[in-house]
Amino acid sequence: MNSFSKIEILDSTLREGEQTPGVSFTIKQKVTIAKLLDDFGVDFIELGHPAVSPDVYAAVETLNDLDLKVKKIAHGRASKSDINDAVAIGVEWMGMFFGTSPLSLKHKFDVSKKEALERIQTTVKYGKDKGLKLRFTAEDASRTEFDFLVQVGKLIQESGADRYSLADTVGCLTPTKTKELIGRIVTELDIPIHVHCHNDFGMATANALSALEAGAQCVDVAVNGLGERCGLPPIAEVVTALVNIYKVNGNWDLSILPELTHLVGSFSNLQLKANQPIVGENAFTHKAGLHVKAVAKDPRSYEAIAPETLNRKRKLIIDKYTSSYALKNKFNEIGVSLTEMELAAVLKEIKSHPEKVSWTGIELIYLTKSMGIKT
Repeated sequence: MNSFSKIEILDSTLREGEQTPGVSFTIKQKVTIAKLLDDFGVDFIELGHPAVSPDVYAAVETLNDLDLKVKKIAHGRASKSDINDAVAIGVEWMGMFFGTSPLSLKHKFDVSKKEALERIQTTVKYGKDKGLKLRFTAEDASRTEFDFLVQVGKLIQESGADRYSLADTVGCLTPTKTKELIGRIVTELDIPIHVHCHNDFGMATANALSALEAGAQCVDVAVNGLGERCGLPPIAEVVTALVNIYKVNGNWDLSILPELTHLVGSFSNLQLKANQPIVGENAFTHKAGLHVKAVAKDPRSYEAIAPETLNRKRKLIIDKYTSSYALKNKFNEIGVSLTEMELAAVLKEIKSHPEKVSWTGIELIYLTKSMGIKT
């Protein structure tokens, strides 16, 4: 099991995140995101795939020239041309990928396993001869025969690759299967194992954490869970879970998460779900009467994480679910003192308006005045 002493986070917002339908970042936006990710404390930033387009090539050049603490990694195919791009730009790391599943070998490359291994070996050696640090990703690893995955891993390790990444390309793994797969792989190889999980079945975060439990060293994430189709594990979920559940002492500044979330949200023009864990509007919002009563006495009653650690604030909703205790607490907050009879009357009035989903302090004052209650 991973001792969590060497957990690393690779953020792919600028590469996989830009593959989200409808998303295209400007170079200036990418620079802003990269600087904030560096401040947050990720270990790797995936800069992009230079061969995609002239603007991505230019962005990778610009990002690579930034003075950042983070390790910078370019994305590319297992091809000499993509390796040459990375070398020409001067990036230290390259993430090279090649599909290893039967579907990939047949429909993407039309090659046999033997031909695939020869191509992988040739390009890994070529990249290492060019002075690159290499992370090799077995694309569609979750649908690749285990023995072939091991064969690929041992080949790239012998050829000089620095890291081996397994991609759950269609998000079909479960936490149990992820743990079993990674646990077996780490016993076969000596180089660090990375994982790249997709969220097609809503299990990307769980799978990423299971991989770390099984001995993986690095997981790929993206701000707001951006990425192809249903995206990658959201950085907020993975890192906050590592800190609060697994007690990992990483160099991550959780207070930056809200800014990072809203910044990328504004650049991507995608609306964040209100019930998104950690960063969503409702993450620290309490509504039911008993919940609010308990939270007012001790927030830990219904909060596993203190919102203050994430630079967020708690919100208590007043509506038809409100209890007398919650309502009294709200009035105390706004400096209004009511008798028990007056409080009961106001509560009855609130419950008679189910269409009103949230009462503000000002609205409550107006309500009491309209009922002839002096405040």
